Amino acid sequence: MTAAVGLVGVTASPAAAATLPSGFTEGLVASVAAPTSMAFTPDGRMLVSSQGGTMRVVKAGALLATPALDITSKVCSNSERGLLGVAVDPSFTANGYVFVYYSFKKNPTCDSGTVNRVARFVMTGDTLGGETVLVDNIPSPAGNHNAGYVHFGKDNLLYVSVGDGGCDYAGNSGCAQDNDANRDMNALVGKILRIDRDGGIPAGNPFTGPGTVRCITGVAAVGTTCQEIFAFGLRNPFRLAFDPNAASTRFYINDVGQSTWEEIDLGAAGADYGWNTREGHCATGSTTNCGPPPAGMTNPIFDYGRADGCGTITGGAFVPNGVWPSGYQGKYLFADYLCGKIFRLDPNAGGGFARTDFVTGLGGNSATDLRFGPYGRTQALYYTTYAGGGQVRRIVNTDTIPALTVQGFTWYSDGSSAKTGPSGTVVTAFGTSLRTNTAFRLMTSPAQTIPDLTCTVDLVPVNANPRFSNARGFIANTSGPVTRVPGDYDLCFVAEDGSAVGLPVAFHVV
Repeated sequence: MTAAVGLVGVTASPAAAATLPSGFTEGLVASVAAPTSMAFTPDGRMLVSSQGGTMRVVKAGALLATPALDITSKVCSNSERGLLGVAVDPSFTANGYVFVYYSFKKNPTCDSGTVNRVARFVMTGDTLGGETVLVDNIPSPAGNHNAGYVHFGKDNLLYVSVGDGGCDYAGNSGCAQDNDANRDMNALVGKILRIDRDGGIPAGNPFTGPGTVRCITGVAAVGTTCQEIFAFGLRNPFRLAFDPNAASTRFYINDVGQSTWEEIDLGAAGADYGWNTREGHCATGSTTNCGPPPAGMTNPIFDYGRADGCGTITGGAFVPNGVWPSGYQGKYLFADYLCGKIFRLDPNAGGGFARTDFVTGLGGNSATDLRFGPYGRTQALYYTTYAGGGQVRRIVNTDTIPALTVQGFTWYSDGSSAKTGPSGTVVTAFGTSLRTNTAFRLMTSPAQTIPDLTCTVDLVPVNANPRFSNARGFIANTSGPVTRVPGDYDLCFVAEDGSAVGLPVAFHVV
């Protein structure tokens, strides 16, 4: 990702103890080797791409033992190559499409002939199959700077980030800051691409018409322009982040710098972000030659230097409105792989931005991807890290979790599976598999036939909200009998931390 640090070839560090703001908690979701990216299906399953070539599934809070996809035999995972990105189709419920970006082992060995490709699979149950290659033969001559992020915008089009390959694929410039391959408009390197779900060219792409061609094979004839290109002039746009609060497609590009600046760019059709002429808001390699960009080039909205030990920007995510406290509404969060931090981007008085520490102490080799995803009846921030042998972890804001959600326990009432009694009965409920140190309430709601049950009515206006010290316990109506009109009700413990729904038992009032 940088000239000196890649996703592999590093010693896995232990998972560090994160330091978070008040009101936030952080914890392990699953252990996955070398996790590069995440995506969620509409039913809440998490897909996690592993650099070595497998796609893992986290379902109902548990990592499934069998990968959904195993293409290790055809993936090169040396240097910064590998299975690098995953995206779920907005119409997944109807078509089951899952898109991946991986480094294809085109030759018997993982050499300079290795290429990157974008492929589509179909998910059936918890298995991916039926590969369709949409874009192929994207050069990966040096092994690094592959980028590899795939994500759908609100326009239902697939955006793909591609690095400059580390060295010039054509051999007519050089490596690192001397590599000008991203400026070759006939090659899909150092670019953001945009295609449809079948690999076709959207009508609104900026480079169509005379002199443009399809570059499904990665490189076209010199003098032509690839129709897949959405933006260019990038070094290693490792991760993109799409704004869920915007009315239309809006996204940021986290472009990893060479030796001086890490940058965040606003995605724009046809934009030239300046590499290898520019790095950040300055001339490449400079901290002082920072005048206006040359004509036609676009400066980042924010960049930062490396004096504090940070130096590899990775994942990013916008905070969805209504999920976290007001100070975080719509804010952009981004991570740095080297220093193990997640920052918050805040507007400043000059019309620009400043970064503020959000999470620190993650350790090196951390936070390769950030993504908001489901957590009970709310959302949490998930991140992948290479630390601790490879993990997916979750950050939860405990101040904004909806107060009442059903916890998935085994349910009993007074030691039996159901209770029948006249209105005004005093109810005591018994539960097993209770999570410790979690507040519970005793609730009812009208009986429901769907599995996603929510008990929303207190048995009495005030309950004890006990916190159990072990996995078995009783909770009683503490303020008198339960008064309900005759009928069927659900009776359930309700955890107040936003955890997953489950099935309560019947309570029949006669």
